[in-house]
Amino acid sequence: MPAERRYRVSDRERTILVPWFSPFYSPLLPVVFKSFGCRLAVLPPQERDAVETGLRFVNNDMCYPALLVIGDIVNTFRSGRYDPSRTAVLLTQTFGQCRASNYLPLLRKALDAAGCEDVPILSFSTLDGQTPSGFGIDRKKLLQKLSLTLVFADALARLYLATVARERSPGEATRVHTAYLERMEEGLAQGRFSVLLRLLREAVAVFNAVPVHDRALPVVGVLGEIFVKHNAFSNHHLVSWLVERGVEVVMPSLAGFFLQHFINEDFNRRAVLRRMGGAERLMLALLNPLIRFRLRQVEAVLEGFRYNRPAHDLRDLARETRRAISLVNQAGEGWLLTAEMIAMISHGVRHIVCLQPFGCLANHITGKGIEKRLRALYPDVNLLFLDMDAGAMIVVTEN
Repeated sequence: MPAERRYRVSDRERTILVPWFSPFYSPLLPVVFKSFGCRLAVLPPQERDAVETGLRFVNNDMCYPALLVIGDIVNTFRSGRYDPSRTAVLLTQTFGQCRASNYLPLLRKALDAAGCEDVPILSFSTLDGQTPSGFGIDRKKLLQKLSLTLVFADALARLYLATVARERSPGEATRVHTAYLERMEEGLAQGRFSVLLRLLREAVAVFNAVPVHDRALPVVGVLGEIFVKHNAFSNHHLVSWLVERGVEVVMPSLAGFFLQHFINEDFNRRAVLRRMGGAERLMLALLNPLIRFRLRQVEAVLEGFRYNRPAHDLRDLARETRRAISLVNQAGEGWLLTAEMIAMISHGVRHIVCLQPFGCLANHITGKGIEKRLRALYPDVNLLFLDMDAGAMIVVTEN
């Protein structure tokens, strides 16, 4: 068996491909990596043929997001849009007990089978402590810029989702959202929090000025596994389907998925599940309050938005979540999925759709598996758990 193709210093001239994730986040990634001298291209939104290719090149017992992402990448090379000898692929990994830990070997096997053995695969995880050999990027600065991307993209998404269902002129909220995504590129390239905070303040004022039908709307919370809740194709465009029917959609932040790491580390240390050195404990002790301070600054700006729903402090939310599930559940979304439902309920969101992809064991446990407990704690809440998989029909989801 040939040795695995690894990323080398000479590969810095290659274009790095990233699968499409969401219009709220994906458009910002190229500018972040460009600031480090890397050419990064985000693939177009997925289509049905990505599923068919994924079923062919990946074990059909694998989780639905893996099928979709890997099938999409293989299709990209088979279409001839990119030269394999001048291209690399970047994927994230969660590690631990999540099947996303296996995305890289699965993609490697699929690319080899498709005749793309020369394409190196990059992995970047906030948990592994390493950037790939030859990548040549300052990890600390990259983490800083990616963190800013998440925080401010989350904020813009909140402004957009609360406005789009009420707008008088269709497309106005999308126009404003797109304009401020583009304007934030300069601040992200520089990694300057102050510039982004100023632009967010402007965005709040502009969204407040969008002409709306100022009436009470039904509200539905949409959450679930990280990929299917944000990726429109994988959830049959559920968010736009609800918006078109005059429903305000509430979604949890993407940043919370990564920020739960601080709470998990503290829980594991106290429960004697993990030993932590003094230097690591000091770093977490310093970094956590700084991040929380920055988040409070963002929340202070969002308080000026006419339809704002305040975000929970994640540590307070974790304490509340212990009524329903133990924080030892950390695979995939882990306890955070239950916490996000509790946060929505506390803000008066009484209708919640939770999306489970086929093959995501962790998500079924902390999502669908916690349904009975949540109904006992909040009997007036309407919970709907939808299974998303390669064979799911749109009409079934709509029904």
